[in-house]
Amino acid sequence: MEIKDAVADFVSKESELAAAELKPTAKAAGLGAGFFAGAAVFLFHALWMLVIVVALAVGLLLHSITPIGPWGSFTLGFVISVLFSVLVAGVLFTLGRGKFSQVKKPEATISEAKATLDAVVDAIASRGKGSEVAIKPSNLPRFRDAEEGDLP
Repeated sequence: MEIKDAVADFVSKESELAAAELKPTAKAAGLGAGFFAGAAVFLFHALWMLVIVVALAVGLLLHSITPIGPWGSFTLGFVISVLFSVLVAGVLFTLGRGKFSQVKKPEATISEAKATLDAVVDAIASRGKGSEVAIKPSNLPRFRDAEEGDLP
């Protein structure tokens, strides 16, 4: 086996390990970001609804319309909409925070990369000048298969 093939095989296996470890974490981060974005949209909506309510209330006060009339019912409708939007934003924020708490760093990939780097550094340091490097399939590192408990 040539060194080129061995390196390609090694990189392929490392990529598979990283993908298997990062995929659930990336999914949780994406969902968390989506929930935060949803919370921001509803909070922005609530802010504008509050601005409209204040504008209507000031308009009613300035025009001295009876306290309960058609405009009063519109104002009450806007207040209910604002409260509902804030409630939805709170629920989405809570869901997003829960998803972000599931995001973890890829421990197995980091430790495997550190071990590989240490092995390469040791091999280079122990090799004499002009010595040949013989790579045999039996000398290549064996990658452990992910057990069911390793991945979420």
